[in-house]
This record gives sequence, structure tokens and C-alpha cells, in this order.
Amino acid sequence: MRKKIIIVLVGVFAAGFLSGLFVPNLFKEKNLPSSKFLSNYLSLSKAQERKIETLNKSFYAKVGNIRAQLDQKRAELGDLLEKPHSNKRKIRNKINEIAILQMQLQKETVDYLERIRSILTPEQQKKFLSLIRRRLHPKRQWRRRF
Repeated sequence: MRKKIIIVLVGVFAAGFLSGLFVPNLFKEKNLPSSKFLSNYLSLSKAQERKIETLNKSFYAKVGNIRAQLDQKRAELGDLLEKPHSNKRKIRNKINEIAILQMQLQKETVDYLERIRSILTPEQQKKFLSLIRRRLHPKRQWRRRF
């Protein structure tokens, strides 16, 4: 049973790690700040830049809060696992709390991307969604061969 818990724990940490990588690196390319890269890549107008900058501030504040909670819950889970006779129910409950926070992080990210998309022209949306797809599935084309 302990082996199953460890496997679930590794899965939870992996999902959190991947979502943590996705958000900050979403627009990072060629050493440009994310907003500058997106502005150049999509040829944003000044009005679009201002709207997206406003979205960025709100989004990163929310995400920062969720990440802090995730860090705390993961530390608590680590403490539970260190105990020689860990309470399996407490461990499962902590894993569920982490999963809920990860789901919130993913929902916030998708909401953020949808809000950005709503600011863009149809041509910009195509480029933006292409960028997102590449970030979500960087090796997807390779998998299609098989």
C-alpha cells in the first residue's frame, strides 16, 4: 500500500512541477521578457499590450498565491511521509488537497489564456494558439509517426 501512495505522490509532484514549468516559460523565447516576446510575435497594438499587461498582473498574483499554497501542502505531505507510522488517511487527504490546488492552477491558466485570446484579432489568435499548442505538446509531431 505504501508503494501505491509513493507512486501517487510522484504523480502529484510531477503534475505540479509540469504546471509550474508551463506558466512562467509560456512566452519565454530568445531572452525577451514574456510581454515583449508576445508583443513582437503577435504584432500587438499598444492598446492590446496594455490590456494584456493588466491581465498579467492579476493572473500572476492569483497564481503566486496558489503556488504558495501548493508549496505548503507539499511540505506538509513530506512531513507526513517522514513519520515512521504515517496515517494513510491523512496522506490521502493531503494528496487530494494538492490535487485540488493543481486543478485551480490549471483552471486559472486556461482562463488567463482565454482572456488573452479574447483581446486578439482572428489572425493573432491563430498564431497565439499555435504557440500554446507547441508549448503544451512540443514533441507531438514526432508521436504522430507511430
